[in-house]
Amino acid sequence: MVMRFKKIIREIGEAGKKTETVKIYYPETENKKEGWREVEPYSLSTDLLPEGELLVYGKDHIRPGHILNAYNVGSGDDTYHSFILGKIKEAKRTGRSFEGREKWEVKF
Repeated sequence: MVMRFKKIIREIGEAGKKTETVKIYYPETENKKEGWREVEPYSLSTDLLPEGELLVYGKDHIRPGHILNAYNVGSGDDTYHSFILGKIKEAKRTGRSFEGREKWEVKF
């Protein structure tokens, strides 16, 4: 089940460029069990925002410790979530587009 890191980044980056959701397989956190999460990808950064610097997909060197800033579809909250890229075990584009949230700009 574990995909190579470059393929995961490609799936997330291409989905972000097309404003499409992506499904990621992520380990257990204090709020959610391990499993698939459908997310709206908004940006990649060096650290949690606002401290982290934004990264440009296709230009900057993306590393496993960097962060995916995304909205967890169906979470019912009004905040984005941060996912450590190196912990994502698999990623799949869904082909479903999203409008984006009023507060956040998609930066891919």
